[in-house]
Amino acid sequence: MSGCDLPDPSVRPLLARGVRLRRDPVRDRVVLLAPESVVEANPSALAVLEACTGEVSIATMASDLAGRFSADPARVEADIRALIADLVRRRLVVLA
Repeated sequence: MSGCDLPDPSVRPLLARGVRLRRDPVRDRVVLLAPESVVEANPSALAVLEACTGEVSIATMASDLAGRFSADPARVEADIRALIADLVRRRLVVLA
């Protein structure tokens, strides 16, 4: 995946090695922990991150989340692809 490319909907994102979702007792919310960084995620981004197991495709995530949030599936997929592309650039997610 190059600079501004979005990942294909068939790819299966996975949290990168050393990256974990954890409850932060200080912030009282789930955060993404990476070496030397902590990333807070809004509820919809957290739902995507929780699905980054390497077993679920972006298309499946979009379908599931569109139903959960009563949203347009095409819009949800576009948003997930953009989020995953950003996380890949930041080396927080890899594509399986």
